[in-house]
Formats: sequence, C-alpha cells, structure tokens
Amino acid sequence: MRIFKYFIVIISIFFLASCETGEDTKKKIIVPNKITYLFVTQPHCPSCKKLEEVMNLEKPKALLTKYFKIVKLYYGEKLPDGLTPPNGTPTVYFLGADNEVLVEPMVGEKSEEELIEFLTDSLAEFKNSYHVDLEKKYRENNETNITHTTH
Repeated sequence: MRIFKYFIVIISIFFLASCETGEDTKKKIIVPNKITYLFVTQPHCPSCKKLEEVMNLEKPKALLTKYFKIVKLYYGEKLPDGLTPPNGTPTVYFLGADNEVLVEPMVGEKSEEELIEFLTDSLAEFKNSYHVDLEKKYRENNETNITHTTH
C-alpha cells in the first residue's frame, strides 16, 4: 500500500511538472539585419578623425556599408543599457540584438588591417550568436536581385 501511495505522488509530481501553460516563457530575440557599429566620439578628437578616415578606405567602407549600421554618439551621451562607459574616444561597440555586445569594444584609432579584423570578428560572432551569416545572406539577396533584373 505504501508503494502505491509513493507511486501516486511521483506520478502527480511528474504530471504537474510536465503541464504547460500554453505561454512561451522564452523571450523572443529579434535578430537585426545589420550589426550596430556604435561609434563614441567627441569634437576636436584627432584619433576620432583618423579612425573615420580609415573607416572611409575602400575595404572597411565596403564592409561597413553592407553589414553594419553606424550610430554615432558623443562622449557623455547616454549609452544603451548594460554597456560599460568608455574611458576615452574613439570607442566603438559592436552590438547585436537588444544591444548585446558581440566583441570587445574597439578603443583608439586603428589601422585598416586592425579595423578589418574587428569587423570580421564581429561578423563571425554575430553568426555564432544568432546562427545568421550576414555575408551569405546579403550575397544571396544580391544574387536574387540580379536574377530578377535580368529577366
């Protein structure tokens, strides 16, 4: 008889634990179409000007234009919640869904190679985090657009 009582209790617990409320308790992530390139700058900042010059070189500019949404904030302006304030300028944050930091912030002026490394690292981390390959996505979209325009 005791075994039967324990059996009923265990079945009841299992049944209650497996019941669903019908509501999705997970927060749905909306994956953005581009990575946010949050550029913190300030007036009369020579390093900021140098970084902007590097951003406008052919290779970095091509990556930034295709895969990044550039948002410029001035030092002291409110950052998105959860970001560590910068120690100086320029500081660039690479953000995904809900302003999630994808890679470490980029601090100071960078060479073309260094900037490209940060850009490609953030693209790779975006792919790892959200299972979306932006390079493949935009390449396929471009091929689709070419196909439709040639008919």
